[in-house]
Amino acid sequence: MPNEVMNGVVHDHGVWTPFECRAVMAARRRGARVVISPHGALEPWAFGHKWVKKRIAWWIYQRRLMEQADLIVVNSEQERETMRLLGLTPPVAVIANGVDFEGFSGPECLTRERERTVLFFSRLDPKKGIPDLLEAWGRIHDRKHHLLKIQGHGPEPYRRHIVEKIAELGLPDVVMADPVFGVERWAAFEQASIFVLPSYSENFGISVAEALSAGLPVITTTSTPWGDLPSEGIGWIVDNDVGQLAEALQSALEVVGARLLAMRAKAYAYAVARFEWASIADLYLKTYEWLLGRRVEMPAWIEARRM
Repeated sequence: MPNEVMNGVVHDHGVWTPFECRAVMAARRRGARVVISPHGALEPWAFGHKWVKKRIAWWIYQRRLMEQADLIVVNSEQERETMRLLGLTPPVAVIANGVDFEGFSGPECLTRERERTVLFFSRLDPKKGIPDLLEAWGRIHDRKHHLLKIQGHGPEPYRRHIVEKIAELGLPDVVMADPVFGVERWAAFEQASIFVLPSYSENFGISVAEALSAGLPVITTTSTPWGDLPSEGIGWIVDNDVGQLAEALQSALEVVGARLLAMRAKAYAYAVARFEWASIADLYLKTYEWLLGRRVEMPAWIEARRM
């Protein structure tokens, strides 16, 4: 069945490059259904980067390609709303990214003794809100003997900018760690006690899903699609505001003992229920089957075409 389904579908991951244009045209020539996943490239922050070129490209070809798609697949409800605000009318499916659990030690890590570390683990990029994080950390009077670890990859000039900002604010308990990838990343999550991502834009945020999988309470922003974390009892959501971020960090540092263990267990259960690839792959197959007319009923995770 998977091979039969795939024969009639071309799923293009990305926008803006000539490859996407060629892929869509090739799909049309063979009579295939076209699915496009922008992966956050149309979010306001991303759209604003090199906005003159993107605005021109949007009106010359990219909007037409998106509008002619048989289906748009996004990773969150927030990203779906972005598609509608851009005026796009095709059906939109919301399917989360999956987490690769290879190398993860499993639920036994939830009760293990951990370092007093607040972890930022993501790309080093201006949109990730690292300067806000550093300023917020400096406002906390009692850090409960925690370190703030900033770990990620990015351009060397921006890395130097972060190091200079740490020195400027006089923060001896902030460390810059070398990036790790693949199975090695799990050690960073499993050793930390709190995760923070004060981003200005995320269509999903895979590092949040990975942190939750490792049982970390998460602090992130309203600019990300993780607004249900407080109601689930596994995190804090703030605006892109240094004062609010400092308050959330202080609250997170005060969670200890049985309450912290309970948050870890809830975070792990939340992640496993949503981000295992086997379940997500099944959603994709059912989506493709519906697109090819092999399912009469539209799946619940797909929003119908807007007229």
